[in-house]
Amino acid sequence: MTTAHEIPSIDVTVEGMTCDGCASKVRSALTATAGVTGADIDVASGRVSVHPDGTVDRGDLEFAIDGAVHEAGYSVVS
Repeated sequence: MTTAHEIPSIDVTVEGMTCDGCASKVRSALTATAGVTGADIDVASGRVSVHPDGTVDRGDLEFAIDGAVHEAGYSVVS
């Protein structure tokens, strides 16, 4: 059985986050996404580490993360 600690995080760079308020919007959007248990955000670098719960296929989750970030008003940089 896989535990949450064994599931690798999905790391992305989010463009446009400039403050803690921005980070809060992105975190809220991500944690409302099915398959996500949390997100660690570094505003200075724009790096976001998304913690999956293992219930959603990784490819589908990456697509959902991109959509959630976009809905929050930001974009994921490839």
